[in-house]
Amino acid sequence: NSRYHQEITVSYDGKEIIYTAEEVKKQGDKVRIPAQKDGIRILSIQRQSGTPVYDGSIEIIPKAEGLIIVNELFLEKYLTRVVPSEMPATYEKEALKAQAVCARTYAWKQIQEQRLHELEADVDDTVNFQVYGNMEPQKAATEAVRETEGQILCQNGEAVEAYYFSTSAGVTSTDEIWGSDEAAPYLRSVPCKFDEEEPWSSWIVELPWKMLEDRIREKGEGTVLRSVTVTRRSESGAATALEAVSDKDSCIIENEYEIRKFLAPVNCKITEKDGTETAGGSLLPSAYFELERTQNGNLQVRGKGYGHGVGMSQTGADKMAEQGYDYREILDYFFRNITVENLG
Repeated sequence: NSRYHQEITVSYDGKEIIYTAEEVKKQGDKVRIPAQKDGIRILSIQRQSGTPVYDGSIEIIPKAEGLIIVNELFLEKYLTRVVPSEMPATYEKEALKAQAVCARTYAWKQIQEQRLHELEADVDDTVNFQVYGNMEPQKAATEAVRETEGQILCQNGEAVEAYYFSTSAGVTSTDEIWGSDEAAPYLRSVPCKFDEEEPWSSWIVELPWKMLEDRIREKGEGTVLRSVTVTRRSESGAATALEAVSDKDSCIIENEYEIRKFLAPVNCKITEKDGTETAGGSLLPSAYFELERTQNGNLQVRGKGYGHGVGMSQTGADKMAEQGYDYREILDYFFRNITVENLG
């Protein structure tokens, strides 16, 4: 829930140690635990595989808000945990290789930009960057990392932002959905029919009108919600502006992420294309949707795809690999004028 921890319990080499901010400050600016043969287990947090065990070293750094845990390890080792966290290891090998190149490129770009410099780190382990869920390494994913070792996506010799997402809406987006005046030269909107039969290729959910009224009220924009309308779309059809009209005023909600957050289907059932019902979360599955008021006064959302839609569709990549495309051809399809180059 936070990058900050009030107390940290670690276990390694047969020892279990509890650290508090006071204890760490007694030992200096930070505590550093060197890499251990069997890894370092952090008992005070939970990840995808329970209490996580980390390769590499661990630093515990005191900040005003609490303690920060920094795991330092080789990039290639990091990727063996990221790739199966971000893409099922059951996917085709060439899709996993394309994912490995994207994940390595994305990580390298963050290292260069030093976005978490003040935290003495390069990335965090969540969807804010890439999921590093401490899943056990999977053979297929590890092989994909090894067979693409050091490879990143570049344009004119510079690493690109190698975005990826789950399932397309039949077309991919560019970063214009996030407010860019023009698309980055390596991003393009392309038709993607490869994943059109996937469960998340289309979906439907009904949002209680009162829930949306409560969100308008929280914004201080009125108490009675009159209407919700898409007022702008990207070239590929994603909603990029939403107008919510209340008894007080009209509120414009811009940016793909903010729109998906406002229409978040919390405690609602989403029905996927194959009839599967999934519990809604803190974001609408995608910004590709149509809105309609129902007879009972709620808001029906009919949508397509899962994720932001920019860059490589992971399910699309898997289906392309099934059809015989190799990982370079997959990357060439989703990105514009890129080259695969080696770090160093």
